[in-house]
Amino acid sequence: MKQQEMIEAVQQHHPMIGETQIRLWLNDAIREFCRKTRCIKAVYQFDTTTDTRWYGLEDEILEVTDVDFDGYRIPRLVGTPEKKDLT
Repeated sequence: MKQQEMIEAVQQHHPMIGETQIRLWLNDAIREFCRKTRCIKAVYQFDTTTDTRWYGLEDEILEVTDVDFDGYRIPRLVGTPEKKDLT
């Protein structure tokens, strides 16, 4: 089903809702679907600095599944780190 067909189907039940609002709802629905099904995967790379453990990630990153550094896979931390950050 194409987007215009979906818009027309929604407008049959809700004739007072405009196309723009329906498009926003459809976009929200596809984002939620992709988040729940994990159907979109991507690779992100960013520069690291010494003595930094926490990095801000982009908003579109929903889950981190693997981390590697210089070609080595970093194991997932289970439990509490021995060294605590001051900030």
